[in-house]
Amino acid sequence: MEMKSDINIQHPEAWELLVSINDRQVDYILYTPAVANSLVIGHVDIADDSLQALEDAIYETPELLNEYKRVRVVVHSSHFVLLPRETEDDDCEMLVRQAFPNDDGDAAVCVMPGNEVKIAYLMRRGMQAFLGRTFNYPTALHHLLPLCEHFMELGKGDDASRMFLNLNPESMDVAIYSKGQLTCANSYAFTNVEDAAYYIMNMWRAFDLDQLTDELQLMGDNDMQSSIMPLLREYVKHVMPVVYPAAAMQLGRNAMQAPLELILMALCE
Repeated sequence: MEMKSDINIQHPEAWELLVSINDRQVDYILYTPAVANSLVIGHVDIADDSLQALEDAIYETPELLNEYKRVRVVVHSSHFVLLPRETEDDDCEMLVRQAFPNDDGDAAVCVMPGNEVKIAYLMRRGMQAFLGRTFNYPTALHHLLPLCEHFMELGKGDDASRMFLNLNPESMDVAIYSKGQLTCANSYAFTNVEDAAYYIMNMWRAFDLDQLTDELQLMGDNDMQSSIMPLLREYVKHVMPVVYPAAAMQLGRNAMQAPLELILMALCE
């Protein structure tokens, strides 16, 4: 486990905990508006993709087990579907199970209020019950929610079409907006930067984006941005980094070291 702050949490009831869970590790941040530069960042590795390994990782991390003011859990899942907001939750769960019939995990639904859609997704079997008995009334959310809500705000008020990317060393999240409306959101794993560029340009063509007038904006891992930007600029005129949200630095000077989805979730009050 790695901690990036020496803040002493004496009154956890005034703090907020955000947790991100994927197959390999648990990332988390802690912060409180009552303490300047209070952001605490940490992570703990998960031995394998079983529920027991996840439980062990969390129970061996005392910082995660206090009674915090609010707990939000961001779940990384590649098994998800986007649906109209008016779709009933029971129907959402049925549809995601139909889309991924070989996954017997727990079904969950969350709302992206700004985008007027729901995300139905699957997580490890038994994970919902585990989160409920471990944390203080946690809210579970799919990892695309904070990203898409942030991207929606960036494109508000104009008619441009944009593709947004959140880049990680071995995966990326993609969201496409046309006239301020979300038209596609997805996540991809890749093995090298050339494969990543191939996926991106396939989506660009599939959604009929214009190479001369539409925009491709990047966030996330700086090394990945530096590697992929020259490749994308061979095909798309407007390729640019997204400006990191200035409000994040109010949480702590180390905010840029935290997983992007957790920082954006902290800004979605």
